[in-house]
Amino acid sequence: MASTRQYSSTTTEASPSTAPALPRVLVNDMTNQELIVDFNSGTALRYPSFWLRDHCPCSACQHPSTQQRQVDTFTIDPEIKVSSIQATSAGLEVVWPVSSEATSTDTQTKTQHHRSIYSWEWLQTHPPFIQASGKTTSSTTPRRTWTHVPPPSATSSLPSVPYDSIISTTSPSASGLKTFLQTIHTLGFCLVPRTAPDPASTQSLVERIAHIRPTHYGGFWDFTSAPNPIDTAYTDDYLPPHTDTTYFTDPAGLQLFHCLQPATQGGGESTFVDGFAAAQHLYATSPHHYHALATYPIVSAALGSPAGAFYNTNVARRGYPVLVHSAPLPGVTTPSPATLVQVRWNNLDRAAPGTPSFPNHTALKAWYSAAREWSRILESPEFLITLQLKPGEPVIFDNWRVLHGRLAFKGQRRICGAYVGMDDFRARCRALGIDV
Repeated sequence: MASTRQYSSTTTEASPSTAPALPRVLVNDMTNQELIVDFNSGTALRYPSFWLRDHCPCSACQHPSTQQRQVDTFTIDPEIKVSSIQATSAGLEVVWPVSSEATSTDTQTKTQHHRSIYSWEWLQTHPPFIQASGKTTSSTTPRRTWTHVPPPSATSSLPSVPYDSIISTTSPSASGLKTFLQTIHTLGFCLVPRTAPDPASTQSLVERIAHIRPTHYGGFWDFTSAPNPIDTAYTDDYLPPHTDTTYFTDPAGLQLFHCLQPATQGGGESTFVDGFAAAQHLYATSPHHYHALATYPIVSAALGSPAGAFYNTNVARRGYPVLVHSAPLPGVTTPSPATLVQVRWNNLDRAAPGTPSFPNHTALKAWYSAAREWSRILESPEFLITLQLKPGEPVIFDNWRVLHGRLAFKGQRRICGAYVGMDDFRARCRALGIDV
């Protein structure tokens, strides 16, 4: 059994010439017993005994294929304490005391000892408490490495991965898919040269990533300007930089465009802006504007579809702010680019709220002032790139980060493409070993 003293510890000697010292494990036997793991790097993290038992990774407690929990959490004694612990090269080994636990497949209680091994890497990356880890937290905002390209532009300086290396399933060319997805994740934007200028090849490119996400526009789309469009994207009008599907609770993750026919009478160049870089600039130059766009929610709507009206108010009744952040880091009281995860900006789709968004007139004026400056930054030469998309070179981008637009055009212009859900994209990245 664990020591009856307040603290007990276990260490295992490692050969100084062959391996680093193993982490040291302390047992705090006071109320709600915890194991304290000292990782010998200035980091010591706490793990409640009950929490560790609930997250046992053995094949009896976690399905070996689906990784779903099989232990019945609510049959575990809430006051469970370890029987013994051992620091091993494989991780922290814990033997749990004799207990009566009913399994999901057998309603009869079974008396048994249970043994769990938690890898050191897993313990370091799954702390249950918000606590100092001893590590420096870096900004999650990717560095911007593609910049303004004045029209007419050469795209050689923009990130690109050729189609054949992406679509190939044979080694070593299969690594092209990983490079492609890593480029999108890191930079938010990628061109795909050497793509056959037809819808079938374009669709195959999208489906190489994940399933196409269908919307009220359909699944894979192939369109020209239309006389009675359901969205201004189907016109020949100028479109300012924006993100798509801001009126969804979960906006589309990736978006792909393939220009199969440039405008027959000129114009129609596409524009792109790294929204994270623009937000970083706004934060550095006008933090009060950044705060306004990160604080006050906006309602967005798509009202022209025969499928019905779409609003982004299904979960958040007031909508969402333009700059959406993850949960703040410990000690952080105001939003910043370090936790920025999504840009939601389409002024054409902004709708009057059904639920009040602003506490007073001053806040409302502050938002409009911030939005005016944000719009100016997005269309400034420092951040806007303009390029004529062409047959055989589609572009794919992160719709949570990169804003896109289009110059007005004349004549006929044909575009095909599709959306991919962000969850599907991130899952594909993880399957290929890309850290997202």
